[in-house]
Order: sequence, then structure tokens, then C-alpha cells
Amino acid sequence: MKKIVTLTANPALDIYSTVEKVEPEVKMRSESPKKDPGGGGINISRVLHRLDQENKAIYTSGGFTGDIFAQLLDEEHINHEPFAVKNDMRQNFGVFENSTGELYRFGFPGAEMEESEAAGLLDKLEENLEDAEFLVASGSLPPGISTDFYGRVAKLAQKKNVKFILDSSGKALAEGLKHGAYLVKPNLDELQDLTGQKAETAEQRKEMLKKILEDYPVEVVVHSLGPDGAFLATKKEIKHFPAPKVKINSSIGAGDSMVAGIVYSLANNKSLEEAVLFGLACGSATLISPGTELLKKEDVERLYKQLLDNHKDA
Repeated sequence: MKKIVTLTANPALDIYSTVEKVEPEVKMRSESPKKDPGGGGINISRVLHRLDQENKAIYTSGGFTGDIFAQLLDEEHINHEPFAVKNDMRQNFGVFENSTGELYRFGFPGAEMEESEAAGLLDKLEENLEDAEFLVASGSLPPGISTDFYGRVAKLAQKKNVKFILDSSGKALAEGLKHGAYLVKPNLDELQDLTGQKAETAEQRKEMLKKILEDYPVEVVVHSLGPDGAFLATKKEIKHFPAPKVKINSSIGAGDSMVAGIVYSLANNKSLEEAVLFGLACGSATLISPGTELLKKEDVERLYKQLLDNHKDA
């Protein structure tokens, strides 16, 4: 198996609970909270582990939340190496409203991180890239560090001859792509931010995907379309892949699961088309899981077989 390293610069301790009804100025009685280690790269590592794919998670950690976070990763038997920072790790909160089936998600920005800490995180990352073939950087950046952080990660991946996969947003994503990536997975908002254009039709989205491939040193763009599946764009062609029809229980971690499925497939010598189909299966398997549960391997295998069969018949 090819070695995969994930990077999470701004992880979060995810707290999830349920209430009967969300109401203002009322003390709402909620269920006992569930705690999970979260953040883009961390979720990807957790999904890869569930797929029996070896990988290592590099992330920032500080304070009592960082201690809880590490303990939770240990309980899941995740191979992880934290980089200590002085401020507490952030927390995110999600609450499911039983009466309506609505999910409310509250994401906090995270504590300030110093540029010296960012440099130390890059040094730790470099130490862990020996013999790696894929580096997946995912999630937001903490306040205080330069938006070119993912650009520095991209240059480090080039130096180590590692395939770089980036999943972020805003200026952090744009600055990272200036220095190149093997694969990037933007949603619609991120696609529009990167191109400065609006998309109302599939054809407009395709033109924007072409523009990204022209404007940035990127080999592959996987554009997620939610329940409508995904576009796979290379300089050679753009292809659409439908997603399986599933009943959505929670969207938490679905995008990260899709990225995990893609890199898992690529690390196991699958084609790009197979990787996108497997990524869709992973994302959908997380959608049917409650709260912050992420996917179950048996759900992935069932959905992937369904997608493969449909793709062959198409």
C-alpha cells in the first residue's frame, strides 16, 4: 500500500447532540453529547482507517481539548502525530432537531496561531513525508497565519515528489493552487470563488472547470455536486458521475469522506473514474450515518457496487 499523510492545520473537537425542538430563550434539554475528533484531514484519516488503509495524521493540538482529541484518536487506533501549539484547540457544535429532522451546525474559527508555529508544523510535516506518495491537506486555516500556508505545503510536496491533494476554501485554497496540486475538490461556492464567475447551468460549471485547469497548475479537478454527483475534469475531458440515491441523515464529514475515498482508490492503483465513483460511495455512506458517525465500510462496498454496475450499463 502507498503511504498517505493527512494534514489538518485547524482541527476541532466536534460535539454533537439532539433536542426535540430548537427555540429561542428556552433552556432546551438535549441528549448526552457525543464527542469526535474532527477537521478535514482528521476526518479523512478516520475514514481511511475504516477502509483498512494505512495513513498518518499530522495536526495542531493545544490545551485540554487537544488532550481529549488525542485520546479519541487513540481509541479509534488512528496513527497520529500532533504538533503542539500554545492555544486551545477549537470546538465545533452540532445539534439535531428531532421534531423537524433539521441539523444545526456551529463552526468556530479556532484560536490564533503564530507564524513560528506554522513554520514548526511544516517542519514536522516534512519529517513525515519520507516515502509518502500522497499528501492530503484539508480544512480551514486558523487565524493568525498567512493565507499562503497551503502554497508552502504545495512547494514542500513538490520538493518531496509527493502527489498533493488540497481541499479547502477561500484565499487559502486560491493561494495553495498558485503553487500547484495534483487534485483539488471544490464545491460550487469554491468553484465560483476561484474563477470569479457565477454558474447556473452544468455547461457554465464545465467552463469554470476548464478555467481552473488553465489558470492553475492542477492536474485533476473533482467538482462535487451534492446529490447530483460529481464532475471529473482533466485537460483531456470532463465527465459527469451521478451519486447514489440515499436518505440523508447527516451531512457532517460527507465531503471529507469523498476525498478519502478518492485518495484510497488512487493509492490502490485504481483509475481516476473508479476513484470518483468510490469517493461518491464514501460520501453517500457518510450521509446515511447519523450525526458525526462517518461511514461504515459495508455501506461503502454496497453503494460502490451499485455505482459500478450503473456505470457499466450507462
